Amino acid sequence: MINYLYRKLAGTVDFIAEGADTERLLTYCTGSGIEIINPHKSGGYKLLGTVFAKDYKKMKRPARKIGLKLRMRKKHGLYFFARKHRAKIGMLAGMVFIAFAVFSMNRFIWEINVEGNKNIPAEEIIASAEKMGLVAGTFSKSHSVQDIEWSIMRDFAGLASVEINIQGSYANISVRETAGEPEMKSDDDVPVNIIASRYGVIRKIDVFDGQETVAIGDAVMKGDLLVSAVYEDSHNKLTLKHARANIIAETDYTIEVEFPLEQTIRKNGEIKKTVTKIEVFGHEFNFGSSKNIDNLPSETSEKHLYFFWIELPINVTTTHYFSVKENTVTYNFEQGRDGAFLLLEEAEESEMSEMEIISRTLTEKVKNNKYIIKADYICLMNIGEEQPIESDIPWENTDDMS
Repeated sequence: MINYLYRKLAGTVDFIAEGADTERLLTYCTGSGIEIINPHKSGGYKLLGTVFAKDYKKMKRPARKIGLKLRMRKKHGLYFFARKHRAKIGMLAGMVFIAFAVFSMNRFIWEINVEGNKNIPAEEIIASAEKMGLVAGTFSKSHSVQDIEWSIMRDFAGLASVEINIQGSYANISVRETAGEPEMKSDDDVPVNIIASRYGVIRKIDVFDGQETVAIGDAVMKGDLLVSAVYEDSHNKLTLKHARANIIAETDYTIEVEFPLEQTIRKNGEIKKTVTKIEVFGHEFNFGSSKNIDNLPSETSEKHLYFFWIELPINVTTTHYFSVKENTVTYNFEQGRDGAFLLLEEAEESEMSEMEIISRTLTEKVKNNKYIIKADYICLMNIGEEQPIESDIPWENTDDMS
């Protein structure tokens, strides 16, 4: 069994020697230590047998001297298989080596990321983790995640929670910061009156603090006093307060929008340049430069590289910079009107979201190659505006919780 395995590994050759003096070849092989397996004659001039691959080469010269014609009939064993497929075997060995290297690297931490932080710099959180041994290049299974989490919590009083998740070669530190204590001082630290921000007719009054000075149905002008900070209690004692109130008045409001009938539209053209950044083990390698093209429109994509299912510690960021195509578009009156109304709807949504519209009157015109819409509204809105005051009357902050 052992001899059989040795033959398969070392490789053997079936040969045939033709000539009148084949016995001399047998004698030579015996004297030279060349083993011929199963030698036998075929006819009177042919010698058949099997030798090891390394010995077949040794037989060629003496066979020629004797005058024999030596030919190879068949090759056997791993030696010849490896020679025949050496290119494929080399590639397979390389793939096995790469897979082993990637698998080994994936068991080590190469990058540490922090997410969820707003007030505490990520560098400080990473430095805290590094004090506990969580550094790039360390074995991922060698860390006590809970101990590192508690250590970071102790280092930063502003953290409500810390969670560390190790995935492959990445250590992701997810933090949640505590909500800061609300400041007791705000705009309530001074007494204020409520005055009218514009003219109108009072339709609703909700006073939360202070003394109202107007009634429903009163017409007021901009700057008129609506709610006074001077408050008189039942004992005729005067105190100053931070007046608070919602004073809803019927007033007018105007919005004017312009839609150009001739516009220059910018669109992305062909890719002018591509810049690639590769991050390997926290180191960056840039291929290409964005110098002098920063003002061009661009699109950026990022992806992680994988070897089969194993995530590699390699990130590739690709940025495409595009040339700009400018087209001049001319709109007719109907298209201009539709565009102007879209602008008007957007303006109403952003400016009048807290108003109640009673009526709207539109004026449309075309001027300077623009379609113009002017909208005049009658609406209900809160016209109260705070106005800080100074007085010798005692100041009482009703929100002071001290």
